Amino acid sequence: MKNRFKDLIKKVKSDEFYNNRGLANEVPFYIFDYNPKYELEVRDFVKKKLLPSLEDNERLKAIEIDMFELLLESMRNDNILDMAFEIEEKKGTKFLYEKLKKSFKTEIIMKYISEKTKGKNFLILTGVGKIFPIVRTHTVLNNLQNIFDHTKVLLFFPGEYTSTDLRLFGFEDNNYYRAFKI
Repeated sequence: MKNRFKDLIKKVKSDEFYNNRGLANEVPFYIFDYNPKYELEVRDFVKKKLLPSLEDNERLKAIEIDMFELLLESMRNDNILDMAFEIEEKKGTKFLYEKLKKSFKTEIIMKYISEKTKGKNFLILTGVGKIFPIVRTHTVLNNLQNIFDHTKVLLFFPGEYTSTDLRLFGFEDNNYYRAFKI
């Protein structure tokens, strides 16, 4: 993993990455897939290496958004976080997941992401494994295309991306063709 991390920083800081060379007019969306057993190393890398390496970057204005933290922020803003614990205790985790799926809609997610990325041109998305199955990765990526045109997106994905399939924790998800494996 250490070599992949070093290569990723080098790639992200390159002129090729910044200028979207080699994308053939595709959206600048990238997926860094990894074995879920490295989740804690990846989180550490993003916080302690990747983000600090971009702090003084004149060209890339990066922001990390953890999808699970976004859900918690939304629940706090709606004053339902404490209630969620009670619902889970009384009716079970599956019931809570179904309720959260219905309330944490794609429009809400896109609104939060859009607000948080103002003035930024590089979104680093994490936490997709922590929020599964409430939010599906392909849904987020497909909808980000509607709000971003030149903003680069780098998704850290705990599973496998074959350039045609997203397999979170080995489970097949809907196809997603418009991202590049990095």
